[in-house]
Amino acid sequence: MTIDTLVEQIRAAGGTLLLLEGDVVRYRLPEGTVHLIGELKQRKPELMELLRRAGGRIACMPHCPHCASYALYRENNRGTYECLTCELQNIEESVARRLM
Repeated sequence: MTIDTLVEQIRAAGGTLLLLEGDVVRYRLPEGTVHLIGELKQRKPELMELLRRAGGRIACMPHCPHCASYALYRENNRGTYECLTCELQNIEESVARRLM
Protein backbone atom coordinates (compact mmCIF):
# COMPACT_ATOMS: atom_id res chain seq x y z
CA MET A 1 0.00 0.00 0.00
CA THR A 2 1.33 3.46 -0.87
CA ILE A 3 1.39 6.28 1.65
CA ASP A 4 -1.23 8.11 -0.43
CA THR A 5 -3.56 5.10 -0.31
CA LEU A 6 -2.99 4.69 3.42
CA VAL A 7 -3.78 8.33 4.15
CA GLU A 8 -6.81 8.29 1.85
CA GLN A 9 -8.25 5.29 3.72
CA ILE A 10 -7.86 7.15 7.01
CA ARG A 11 -9.28 10.41 5.62
CA ALA A 12 -12.25 8.66 3.98
CA ALA A 13 -13.08 6.91 7.25
CA GLY A 14 -13.14 10.27 9.03
CA GLY A 15 -9.68 10.20 10.59
CA THR A 16 -7.42 13.18 11.14
CA LEU A 17 -3.65 13.46 10.74
CA LEU A 18 -1.66 16.44 12.06
CA LEU A 19 2.00 17.40 11.83
CA LEU A 20 3.07 19.37 14.90
CA GLU A 21 6.30 21.21 15.72
CA GLY A 22 9.33 19.00 16.16
CA ASP A 23 8.17 16.41 13.60
CA VAL A 24 5.48 15.05 15.93
CA VAL A 25 2.61 13.36 14.12
CA ARG A 26 -0.75 13.19 15.88
CA TYR A 27 -3.69 11.21 14.59
CA ARG A 28 -7.30 10.46 15.41
CA LEU A 29 -8.39 7.19 13.89
CA PRO A 30 -11.99 6.05 13.84
CA GLU A 31 -13.00 2.51 14.71
CA GLY A 32 -12.09 0.21 11.87
CA THR A 33 -8.81 1.92 10.98
CA VAL A 34 -6.79 1.46 14.18
CA HIS A 35 -5.06 -1.53 12.57
CA LEU A 36 -3.21 1.01 10.39
CA ILE A 37 -1.25 2.52 13.31
CA GLY A 38 1.71 0.20 12.78
CA GLU A 39 1.98 1.10 9.12
CA LEU A 40 1.71 4.83 9.93
CA LYS A 41 4.62 4.48 12.36
CA GLN A 42 6.72 2.54 9.83
CA ARG A 43 6.11 5.19 7.17
CA LYS A 44 6.56 8.25 9.39
CA PRO A 45 9.12 10.02 7.12
CA GLU A 46 6.80 9.64 4.10
CA LEU A 47 3.80 10.68 6.20
CA MET A 48 5.59 13.80 7.46
CA GLU A 49 6.46 14.82 3.89
CA LEU A 50 2.87 14.29 2.75
CA LEU A 51 1.57 16.31 5.71
CA ARG A 52 4.01 19.14 4.96
CA ARG A 53 2.74 19.27 1.36
CA ALA A 54 -0.86 19.32 2.68
CA GLY A 55 -0.21 22.22 5.05
CA GLY A 56 0.22 20.10 8.17
CA ARG A 57 -3.28 18.66 8.38
CA ILE A 58 -5.34 16.04 6.59
CA ALA A 59 -8.95 15.68 7.67
CA CYS A 60 -12.44 15.31 6.32
CA MET A 61 -14.76 17.60 8.20
CA PRO A 62 -18.45 16.73 7.95
CA HIS A 63 -20.72 19.42 6.55
CA CYS A 64 -24.34 19.85 5.52
CA PRO A 65 -25.19 18.62 2.00
CA HIS A 66 -27.91 21.31 1.73
CA CYS A 67 -26.28 24.54 2.93
CA ALA A 68 -22.60 23.42 3.27
CA SER A 69 -22.47 24.53 6.92
CA TYR A 70 -20.00 22.84 9.25
CA ALA A 71 -22.38 23.45 12.17
CA LEU A 72 -23.56 19.86 12.53
CA TYR A 73 -24.71 18.16 15.70
CA ARG A 74 -25.29 14.58 16.73
CA GLU A 75 -25.95 13.43 20.26
CA ASN A 76 -22.96 11.71 21.87
CA ASN A 77 -21.24 11.78 18.46
CA ARG A 78 -23.35 8.80 17.32
CA GLY A 79 -26.10 8.37 14.78
CA THR A 80 -27.11 10.88 12.14
CA TYR A 81 -26.27 14.58 12.04
CA GLU A 82 -28.58 17.57 12.31
CA CYS A 83 -27.60 20.87 10.66
CA LEU A 84 -27.81 23.73 13.13
CA THR A 85 -27.87 26.28 10.30
CA CYS A 86 -30.63 25.08 7.96
CA GLU A 87 -32.12 22.49 10.36
CA LEU A 88 -31.82 19.58 7.92
CA GLN A 89 -32.31 16.34 9.86
CA ASN A 90 -31.02 12.76 9.57
CA ILE A 91 -27.81 13.46 7.64
CA GLU A 92 -25.91 10.18 7.31
CA GLU A 93 -22.16 10.11 8.04
CA SER A 94 -21.28 9.14 4.46
CA VAL A 95 -23.29 12.08 3.09
CA ALA A 96 -21.88 14.61 5.57
CA ARG A 97 -18.33 13.53 4.75
CA ARG A 98 -19.00 13.18 1.02
CA LEU A 99 -17.88 9.54 0.98
CA MET A 100 -20.45 8.30 -1.50
